[in-house]
Amino acid sequence: MAFRPRHAGDRILTCNMFCPYCGTDHDEPTRMSLEHLVPHAMGGAREFTINVCEASNNEFGGRIDRPLIEFFPIRSARFFLGLKGTDGTEPTLDLGGITYVQGREVPLKNVISQQSKDMRLTGRVIERIPNEDGIEYWKLMGSPEAIGKALAGKIQDQASKGKWVKDHKGELVTLENLDQLLTESMETIQNPCVLKRIDFDYLWTWRFFAKLALGVGHYVLGAKFSLSARAAQLRKVMHAETMEEITLPGAVIFPDTYSLPPQFANFKTQNVHTLTVCHSRPRLLMVSLFGWLDACISLDDIPVAEGMVPGEMEIFEITLPDRRFSKYAFYEYMRLRRARG
Repeated sequence: MAFRPRHAGDRILTCNMFCPYCGTDHDEPTRMSLEHLVPHAMGGAREFTINVCEASNNEFGGRIDRPLIEFFPIRSARFFLGLKGTDGTEPTLDLGGITYVQGREVPLKNVISQQSKDMRLTGRVIERIPNEDGIEYWKLMGSPEAIGKALAGKIQDQASKGKWVKDHKGELVTLENLDQLLTESMETIQNPCVLKRIDFDYLWTWRFFAKLALGVGHYVLGAKFSLSARAAQLRKVMHAETMEEITLPGAVIFPDTYSLPPQFANFKTQNVHTLTVCHSRPRLLMVSLFGWLDACISLDDIPVAEGMVPGEMEIFEITLPDRRFSKYAFYEYMRLRRARG
């Protein structure tokens, strides 16, 4: 069995220990690490962590946590709350997509950070205008960098043929005055309309909340839970590659949480992570991250026909952006909600 590991910041030194994520009682010395149950980049607290093997932490952090962390509504919440990543990097927000310039569809990059913003057309459009006077006329659209590169190539090509390039005013364009020309003559699109595509995959939330339920179950109930049949079901969902592989009775997960009863709203607060463990039969985990990313998952594999037996509640709360971690009994939590108004 395990001995008590020594901590080195957020990293734990090599030791023998059981890992709830892979379900392995490592007999050989294995690198262990602290796992934030709610990912640090989403506002997780240092006090709400468990010990897992480093291999599982790295694998599931990239394959399960990362897609949801980068999901646009969550990245937006992280940006406006200023929730930094594990490396201390502040999140940026990409508002880019497709815009329209003179009826033409053009890709638009629009990235903002806490200090600056960068908006530009990422594609370039080079269009030859038909004419009959023997002179070539070209129309260019895009970012200054893209247009500058295209014009520099055209200037060099024409110079090799003993020809020249002039702008729409009839002034000669050379490599020497190209930057000044772009600065003076580029037209700016004011407040462009942007069509942004936001991708979402049901697998993201099912795998994420299965992992969260496994971690919280281990945190609250210990290794006995992590060795249970229900924990094995949660691990299977964590490894699923398609929705057809997922079988998890007693789970309602975003975006299908509209079916949860109205009482669930008592455990939802904007810009707060609230995780509630109901020690009923079956035991339940209710989760509301940011006040809208929700799930309700049974921690027991008990047939619904046996009915619900009420039990005590443990409520864990992380306020954002300060990541303050608190634990409440049900009546303490309800008094807090009334005090908040």
